[in-house]
Amino acid sequence: MTYSTRARGGVAHALKLAERLQALGVDVTLHSLARSDDPSASGGFYRETTVPYRVYSYEWHVDIVTRLERMIDAYAANLPRDADIYHSQDCVGGTALMRMKREKLISAPVFRTVHPIDDFAEPRLYEFEKRAVSNADHRFVVSKYWQDALKRDFGFDSTVVYNGLDLADFPRGHPRRSKTPTVLFVGGLEPRKGLEFALLAMPRVLEKCPNARLVVVGKSGFRGTDDPGWFRVLANRAGIEESVEMHESVSQEMLMQLYSDCDVLVLPSRNEGWGLSLMEAMAFEKPVVATRVGGIPELVVDGKEGLLVESGDVSGLADAVGKLLGDPSLRAKMGRAGLDRVKDFSWDGTAKTVLKAYESALKHPSRSRP
Repeated sequence: MTYSTRARGGVAHALKLAERLQALGVDVTLHSLARSDDPSASGGFYRETTVPYRVYSYEWHVDIVTRLERMIDAYAANLPRDADIYHSQDCVGGTALMRMKREKLISAPVFRTVHPIDDFAEPRLYEFEKRAVSNADHRFVVSKYWQDALKRDFGFDSTVVYNGLDLADFPRGHPRRSKTPTVLFVGGLEPRKGLEFALLAMPRVLEKCPNARLVVVGKSGFRGTDDPGWFRVLANRAGIEESVEMHESVSQEMLMQLYSDCDVLVLPSRNEGWGLSLMEAMAFEKPVVATRVGGIPELVVDGKEGLLVESGDVSGLADAVGKLLGDPSLRAKMGRAGLDRVKDFSWDGTAKTVLKAYESALKHPSRSRP
């Protein structure tokens, strides 16, 4: 279960996991949500999949709590009641399952994958997320960092299931079209992704590399209030609007081209479960600049596959990007190391770990949360 059909980290994880579980002989169905005023999202996921799926519509509302309730209601009214296992990738599906279980509409084990726990600026959302995590029967996390955090902050055990990567999905045969030094950001526009730090770092980057540009592929997140216009205004006020190219969404083919065209991928997150865009850039032999938060240091070793800085350190971010733009041999060296690193992560291994947990829950139902 996912809250969206769009190209988001949790959605990509759900699709790959479902496909690998299907290959292992599991009868799996994907379930998702889409705004009633977004027919393209209602028509299916952002890419084709061999797994059967159902998408339920809900009416968008400007108030996020009202919107959440509508999303939860759409799930609770439409989800099948006879599954052996329910598995949500987010707090929306998790809350719907909690409600259905409380009302005795379902009795099967409920799994939840925690990508991260977002420390929302809105206190109601943070409490909502905490309840959703607390009420799952079994929990997966995408890094050891979050395994430790879940135990420390909530007292819950969990199983680590790293994001995988299929190198075949990222062919490096795309000829580079751009000769301009390019920094790429791929991620949501929600505050935890820290896009504003990349924008604020660009004036200093431009001092060292005047013709550099920042290309942004970013879409509003779960809250739907992360307006791209805010970032355009910030770029304008920083005097870098001519050096910034923003896309709210792109095709998979165009995304592959943008990875091929960039020199460095930047991910200046405040909080991160893992960072799928890091893996994707590394698959294209691109060095990365990221923050030392969440699961990122488990993927990227500072000075090897890329450079790590502290979250919010705009000067450090600019210096790291400038260093890589100015040193082609270092970029090539880190790019090769990144490609070697992502070969360690397999969706097949992730699916086998998940399936083992499913089988254990069915074999020992008493271990589930009542």
